[in-house]
Amino acid sequence: MANHQIKVITEEGESVSFDCASDEDIISAAIRQNIFLMSSCREGGCATCKGICTNGDFEMGKVSAQALPMEEQEEDMVLLCRCYPTEDMVVEVPYTSDRISYSEEGKEFITTITTLEQISSNVTKLCLTRSDGEKKIKFDSGQYYDLEIPGTSTTRSYSPANIENNQGEMEFLIRVLDEGKFSNFLKHDAKLGQSVNVKGPSGIFSLVANGFTPRYFVAGGTGLAPVLSMIRFMKEWVEPQPCTLYFGSTFEEEVFYSKELAQLTEEMDNLTVKICVWKASDTWYGEKGSVVDILKQDLQNVSIKPDLYLCGPPGMVDATHSVCEQVGIAKENIYLEKFLPSVS
Repeated sequence: MANHQIKVITEEGESVSFDCASDEDIISAAIRQNIFLMSSCREGGCATCKGICTNGDFEMGKVSAQALPMEEQEEDMVLLCRCYPTEDMVVEVPYTSDRISYSEEGKEFITTITTLEQISSNVTKLCLTRSDGEKKIKFDSGQYYDLEIPGTSTTRSYSPANIENNQGEMEFLIRVLDEGKFSNFLKHDAKLGQSVNVKGPSGIFSLVANGFTPRYFVAGGTGLAPVLSMIRFMKEWVEPQPCTLYFGSTFEEEVFYSKELAQLTEEMDNLTVKICVWKASDTWYGEKGSVVDILKQDLQNVSIKPDLYLCGPPGMVDATHSVCEQVGIAKENIYLEKFLPSVS
Protein backbone atom coordinates (compact mmCIF):
# COMPACT_ATOMS: atom_id res chain seq x y z
CA MET A 1 0.00 0.00 0.00
CA ALA A 2 1.19 3.52 -0.80
CA ASN A 3 2.22 5.85 2.00
CA HIS A 4 1.04 9.46 2.04
CA GLN A 5 2.22 12.49 3.99
CA ILE A 6 -0.38 13.97 6.36
CA LYS A 7 0.05 17.49 7.71
CA VAL A 8 -2.29 18.53 10.55
CA ILE A 9 -2.49 22.28 11.22
CA THR A 10 -3.89 23.47 14.56
CA GLU A 11 -5.98 26.51 15.42
CA GLU A 12 -2.98 28.75 16.10
CA GLY A 13 -1.06 27.64 12.99
CA GLU A 14 1.23 25.01 14.50
CA SER A 15 1.56 21.76 12.57
CA VAL A 16 2.54 18.11 12.90
CA SER A 17 3.29 15.73 10.02
CA PHE A 18 3.35 11.95 9.73
CA ASP A 19 2.94 9.10 7.23
CA CYS A 20 -0.35 7.32 6.61
CA ALA A 21 -0.95 4.29 4.38
CA SER A 22 -3.88 4.38 1.99
CA ASP A 23 -5.60 1.54 3.90
CA GLU A 24 -5.08 3.23 7.28
CA ASP A 25 -7.22 5.92 8.90
CA ILE A 26 -5.43 9.11 9.94
CA ILE A 27 -6.03 8.73 13.69
CA SER A 28 -4.58 5.20 13.70
CA ALA A 29 -1.58 6.27 11.61
CA ALA A 30 -0.82 9.09 14.02
CA ILE A 31 -1.09 6.79 17.06
CA ARG A 32 1.26 4.30 15.39
CA GLN A 33 3.84 7.10 15.33
CA ASN A 34 3.13 8.19 18.95
CA ILE A 35 1.08 11.23 17.94
CA PHE A 36 -2.24 11.41 19.77
CA LEU A 37 -4.69 13.72 18.00
CA MET A 38 -8.07 14.54 19.52
CA SER A 39 -10.39 11.53 19.13
CA SER A 40 -12.92 9.57 21.11
CA CYS A 41 -15.17 6.83 19.69
CA ARG A 42 -12.86 5.86 16.80
CA GLU A 43 -16.03 4.63 15.03
CA GLY A 44 -17.21 7.71 13.10
CA GLY A 45 -19.93 8.27 15.66
CA CYS A 46 -18.77 11.48 17.36
CA ALA A 47 -17.36 14.77 16.13
CA THR A 48 -14.24 14.90 18.31
CA CYS A 49 -11.81 14.20 15.45
CA LYS A 50 -13.48 16.49 12.92
CA GLY A 51 -11.30 18.63 10.67
CA ILE A 52 -11.31 20.14 7.20
CA CYS A 53 -9.16 18.92 4.31
CA THR A 54 -7.60 21.97 2.63
CA ASN A 55 -5.37 20.04 0.25
CA GLY A 56 -5.25 16.49 -1.12
CA ASP A 57 -7.83 13.76 -1.58
CA PHE A 58 -9.23 10.94 0.52
CA GLU A 59 -11.96 8.34 0.93
CA MET A 60 -14.38 8.41 3.86
CA GLY A 61 -15.51 5.27 5.64
CA LYS A 62 -18.88 4.82 7.35
CA VAL A 63 -19.79 7.75 9.61
CA SER A 64 -22.82 8.96 11.54
CA ALA A 65 -24.81 11.52 9.55
CA GLN A 66 -25.16 13.50 12.77
CA ALA A 67 -21.42 13.57 13.37
CA LEU A 68 -20.65 14.53 9.76
CA PRO A 69 -23.70 15.74 7.82
CA MET A 70 -23.63 15.46 4.04
CA GLU A 71 -23.38 19.23 3.59
CA GLU A 72 -20.19 19.20 5.67
CA GLN A 73 -18.78 16.32 3.66
CA GLU A 74 -19.39 18.36 0.52
CA GLU A 75 -17.25 21.13 2.06
CA ASP A 76 -14.38 18.61 2.61
CA MET A 77 -14.99 18.26 6.34
CA VAL A 78 -13.71 14.88 7.56
CA LEU A 79 -13.69 12.63 10.60
CA LEU A 80 -10.06 11.61 10.88
CA CYS A 81 -10.90 8.21 12.38
CA ARG A 82 -12.71 7.31 9.15
CA CYS A 83 -10.54 9.22 6.69
CA TYR A 84 -8.28 7.21 4.35
CA PRO A 85 -5.86 9.29 2.22
CA THR A 86 -5.45 8.61 -1.48
CA GLU A 87 -2.68 11.23 -1.75
CA ASP A 88 -0.80 13.66 0.49
CA MET A 89 -3.20 15.70 2.63
CA VAL A 90 -3.33 18.91 4.67
CA VAL A 91 -5.98 18.96 7.39
CA GLU A 92 -6.93 21.85 9.68
CA VAL A 93 -8.32 21.00 13.13
CA PRO A 94 -10.32 23.28 15.50
CA TYR A 95 -8.06 23.02 18.53
CA THR A 96 -4.66 24.23 19.69
CA SER A 97 -1.40 22.30 19.59
CA ASP A 98 -1.40 21.69 23.36
CA ARG A 99 -4.33 19.30 22.78
CA ILE A 100 -2.00 17.00 20.83
CA SER A 101 0.10 14.66 22.96
CA TYR A 102 3.03 12.50 22.02
CA SER A 103 2.74 9.85 24.72
CA GLU A 104 -0.16 8.09 26.40
CA GLU A 105 1.86 7.72 29.58
CA GLY A 106 -0.12 8.71 32.64
CA LYS A 107 -3.44 8.93 30.78
CA GLU A 108 -4.81 5.62 32.03
CA PHE A 109 -5.56 4.94 35.68
CA ILE A 110 -7.59 2.69 37.96
CA THR A 111 -10.58 3.80 40.00
CA THR A 112 -13.01 2.25 42.46
CA ILE A 113 -16.80 2.66 42.42
CA THR A 114 -17.83 4.61 45.53
CA THR A 115 -21.40 5.64 44.60
CA LEU A 116 -23.96 3.93 42.38
CA GLU A 117 -27.37 5.57 42.64
CA GLN A 118 -30.39 5.98 40.39
CA ILE A 119 -31.28 9.69 40.57
CA SER A 120 -34.13 9.89 38.03
CA SER A 121 -36.19 7.59 35.86
CA ASN A 122 -33.35 7.25 33.36
CA VAL A 123 -30.16 8.58 34.99
CA THR A 124 -27.63 6.91 37.28
CA LYS A 125 -25.04 8.74 39.36
CA LEU A 126 -21.68 6.97 39.27
CA CYS A 127 -18.87 8.20 41.51
CA LEU A 128 -15.32 6.88 41.17
CA THR A 129 -12.21 7.43 43.28
CA ARG A 130 -8.66 6.88 42.05
CA SER A 131 -7.13 3.75 43.54
CA ASP A 132 -3.73 3.72 41.85
CA GLY A 133 -1.88 5.65 44.55
CA GLU A 134 -2.36 9.01 42.80
CA LYS A 135 -5.06 11.38 44.03
CA LYS A 136 -4.95 14.21 41.50
CA ILE A 137 -7.78 14.56 38.98
CA LYS A 138 -6.74 17.24 36.49
CA PHE A 139 -8.90 18.28 33.52
CA ASP A 140 -10.61 21.28 31.98
CA SER A 141 -14.28 21.49 32.94
CA GLY A 142 -16.22 20.24 29.92
CA GLN A 143 -13.75 17.53 28.92
CA TYR A 144 -14.57 13.82 29.10
CA TYR A 145 -13.04 10.51 30.17
CA ASP A 146 -13.33 7.03 28.65
CA LEU A 147 -14.64 4.47 31.16
CA GLU A 148 -13.96 0.80 30.46
CA ILE A 149 -16.50 -1.90 31.27
CA PRO A 150 -14.63 -4.28 33.61
CA GLY A 151 -13.49 -7.49 31.96
CA THR A 152 -13.87 -6.07 28.45
CA SER A 153 -12.14 -3.64 26.11
CA THR A 154 -15.41 -1.72 25.60
CA THR A 155 -15.30 1.94 26.60
CA ARG A 156 -17.79 4.80 26.68
CA SER A 157 -17.09 8.51 27.02
CA TYR A 158 -18.58 10.60 29.84
CA SER A 159 -17.90 14.09 31.18
CA PRO A 160 -17.47 14.55 34.94
CA ALA A 161 -19.84 16.90 36.76
CA ASN A 162 -17.15 17.71 39.33
CA ILE A 163 -14.11 19.95 38.90
CA GLU A 164 -10.47 18.96 39.11
CA ASN A 165 -9.40 18.05 42.62
CA ASN A 166 -6.71 16.46 44.79
CA GLN A 167 -9.02 13.88 46.36
CA GLY A 168 -9.14 11.60 43.32
CA GLU A 169 -12.92 12.00 43.06
CA MET A 170 -14.98 11.78 39.86
CA GLU A 171 -18.76 12.23 39.54
CA PHE A 172 -20.59 11.03 36.42
CA LEU A 173 -24.26 11.42 35.48
CA ILE A 174 -25.08 8.63 33.03
CA ARG A 175 -28.24 8.15 31.02
CA VAL A 176 -29.34 4.52 31.19
CA LEU A 177 -30.39 3.18 27.78
CA ASP A 178 -32.34 -0.03 27.18
CA GLU A 179 -29.69 -1.66 24.99
CA GLY A 180 -26.61 0.34 26.00
CA LYS A 181 -23.56 -1.75 26.87
CA PHE A 182 -22.43 0.55 29.68
CA SER A 183 -26.06 0.89 30.79
CA ASN A 184 -26.36 -2.88 31.11
CA PHE A 185 -23.17 -2.92 33.14
CA LEU A 186 -24.59 -0.31 35.52
CA LYS A 187 -27.95 -2.09 35.80
CA HIS A 188 -26.76 -5.67 36.20
CA ASP A 189 -23.07 -5.97 37.08
CA ALA A 190 -21.69 -2.80 38.70
CA LYS A 191 -21.17 -2.86 42.46
CA LEU A 192 -19.54 -0.71 45.12
CA GLY A 193 -15.80 -1.34 45.47
CA GLN A 194 -15.47 -2.61 41.89
CA SER A 195 -12.48 -1.42 39.85
CA VAL A 196 -12.99 0.59 36.66
CA ASN A 197 -10.22 1.58 34.25
CA VAL A 198 -10.33 5.22 33.18
CA LYS A 199 -8.55 6.99 30.34
CA GLY A 200 -8.33 10.73 29.74
CA PRO A 201 -9.07 13.51 29.86
CA SER A 202 -9.95 14.30 26.25
CA GLY A 203 -12.15 16.75 24.36
CA ILE A 204 -12.14 20.42 23.41
CA PHE A 205 -15.39 21.54 25.04
CA SER A 206 -14.37 23.98 27.78
CA LEU A 207 -14.89 27.48 29.13
CA VAL A 208 -13.50 30.31 27.01
CA ALA A 209 -12.32 33.60 28.47
CA ASN A 210 -14.29 36.48 26.96
CA GLY A 211 -14.16 39.31 29.47
CA PHE A 212 -17.36 39.86 31.44
CA THR A 213 -19.69 38.58 28.70
CA PRO A 214 -22.64 36.72 30.27
CA ARG A 215 -22.63 32.96 29.90
CA TYR A 216 -25.72 30.92 29.08
CA PHE A 217 -25.52 27.16 29.56
CA VAL A 218 -28.05 24.92 27.80
CA ALA A 219 -28.14 21.27 28.85
CA GLY A 220 -30.41 18.42 27.78
CA GLY A 221 -30.57 15.45 30.16
CA THR A 222 -27.12 14.25 31.16
CA GLY A 223 -25.64 17.08 29.13
CA LEU A 224 -25.92 18.75 32.52
CA ALA A 225 -22.68 17.07 33.64
CA PRO A 226 -20.08 19.09 31.68
CA VAL A 227 -21.88 22.42 32.08
CA LEU A 228 -22.35 21.77 35.81
CA SER A 229 -18.60 21.24 36.01
CA MET A 230 -18.12 24.60 34.26
CA ILE A 231 -20.47 26.36 36.68
CA ARG A 232 -18.77 24.74 39.67
CA PHE A 233 -15.44 25.91 38.26
CA MET A 234 -16.81 29.47 38.07
CA LYS A 235 -17.90 29.19 41.71
CA GLU A 236 -14.52 27.81 42.82
CA TRP A 237 -12.61 30.64 41.12
CA VAL A 238 -15.21 33.32 41.89
CA GLU A 239 -15.65 34.21 38.24
CA PRO A 240 -18.03 37.21 38.09
CA GLN A 241 -19.80 36.79 34.73
CA PRO A 242 -23.61 36.57 35.01
CA CYS A 243 -24.62 33.05 34.05
CA THR A 244 -27.90 31.28 33.40
CA LEU A 245 -28.41 27.53 33.21
CA TYR A 246 -31.25 26.13 31.09
CA PHE A 247 -31.69 22.47 32.02
CA GLY A 248 -34.20 20.61 29.85
CA SER A 249 -36.06 17.31 30.17
CA THR A 250 -39.06 15.83 28.39
CA PHE A 251 -40.86 14.57 31.52
CA GLU A 252 -40.76 15.55 35.19
CA GLU A 253 -39.57 12.13 36.30
CA GLU A 254 -36.43 12.64 34.21
CA VAL A 255 -35.36 15.72 36.19
CA PHE A 256 -32.46 15.26 38.59
CA TYR A 257 -30.08 17.36 40.71
CA SER A 258 -32.74 20.01 41.43
CA LYS A 259 -31.55 20.28 45.06
CA GLU A 260 -27.90 20.58 44.01
CA LEU A 261 -28.80 23.32 41.52
CA ALA A 262 -30.87 25.18 44.11
CA GLN A 263 -27.91 25.05 46.49
CA LEU A 264 -25.63 26.48 43.80
CA THR A 265 -27.97 29.43 43.20
CA GLU A 266 -27.85 30.20 46.94
CA GLU A 267 -24.04 30.15 46.88
CA MET A 268 -23.58 32.10 43.62
CA ASP A 269 -25.04 35.58 43.31
CA ASN A 270 -24.42 35.53 39.55
CA LEU A 271 -26.24 32.26 38.76
CA THR A 272 -29.84 31.77 37.58
CA VAL A 273 -31.21 28.26 37.01
CA LYS A 274 -34.22 27.42 34.83
CA ILE A 275 -35.34 23.79 34.87
CA CYS A 276 -37.51 23.28 31.79
CA VAL A 277 -39.90 20.36 31.26
CA TRP A 278 -41.39 20.01 27.81
CA LYS A 279 -44.38 17.80 28.73
CA ALA A 280 -44.99 19.16 32.23
CA SER A 281 -48.04 18.54 34.40
CA ASP A 282 -50.06 21.34 35.95
CA THR A 283 -48.22 20.82 39.24
CA TRP A 284 -44.72 21.28 37.80
CA TYR A 285 -42.90 24.02 39.75
CA GLY A 286 -40.37 25.03 37.10
CA GLU A 287 -40.47 26.27 33.52
CA LYS A 288 -43.06 24.65 31.25
CA GLY A 289 -42.01 24.10 27.65
CA SER A 290 -38.97 23.04 25.68
CA VAL A 291 -35.61 24.34 26.78
CA VAL A 292 -35.10 25.78 23.28
CA ASP A 293 -38.34 27.78 23.32
CA ILE A 294 -37.70 29.19 26.79
CA LEU A 295 -34.15 30.15 25.83
CA LYS A 296 -35.44 31.85 22.67
CA GLN A 297 -37.90 33.96 24.66
CA ASP A 298 -35.15 35.13 26.99
CA LEU A 299 -32.65 35.85 24.22
CA GLN A 300 -35.14 38.14 22.49
CA ASN A 301 -35.23 40.34 25.59
CA VAL A 302 -31.53 40.74 26.41
CA SER A 303 -29.44 43.77 25.50
CA ILE A 304 -26.06 42.04 25.83
CA LYS A 305 -25.59 38.91 23.75
CA PRO A 306 -24.18 36.07 25.88
CA ASP A 307 -21.72 33.32 25.11
CA LEU A 308 -23.65 30.05 24.64
CA TYR A 309 -22.48 26.65 25.91
CA LEU A 310 -24.61 23.78 24.60
CA CYS A 311 -24.54 20.10 25.51
CA GLY A 312 -27.17 17.47 24.84
CA PRO A 313 -28.85 15.42 22.11
CA PRO A 314 -28.14 16.54 18.52
CA GLY A 315 -31.71 17.74 17.94
CA MET A 316 -31.63 20.04 20.96
CA VAL A 317 -28.17 21.34 20.16
CA ASP A 318 -29.01 22.01 16.51
CA ALA A 319 -32.27 23.77 17.41
CA THR A 320 -30.51 25.93 20.00
CA HIS A 321 -27.75 26.74 17.56
CA SER A 322 -30.40 27.87 15.07
CA VAL A 323 -32.05 30.11 17.68
CA CYS A 324 -28.70 31.71 18.48
CA GLU A 325 -28.19 32.54 14.82
CA GLN A 326 -31.71 34.03 14.60
CA VAL A 327 -31.08 36.43 17.48
CA GLY A 328 -27.65 37.48 16.25
CA ILE A 329 -25.23 35.56 18.45
CA ALA A 330 -22.04 35.11 16.45
CA LYS A 331 -20.95 31.59 15.61
CA GLU A 332 -17.65 32.09 17.41
CA ASN A 333 -19.57 32.73 20.64
CA ILE A 334 -21.36 29.37 20.50
CA TYR A 335 -19.58 26.40 22.07
CA LEU A 336 -21.19 23.00 21.78
CA GLU A 337 -20.94 19.31 22.44
CA LYS A 338 -23.40 16.77 20.99
CA PHE A 339 -24.32 13.35 22.30
CA LEU A 340 -23.90 11.21 19.20
CA PRO A 341 -24.83 7.55 18.71
CA SER A 342 -22.20 4.93 17.98
CA VAL A 343 -22.14 3.76 14.37
CA SER A 344 -21.53 0.09 15.28
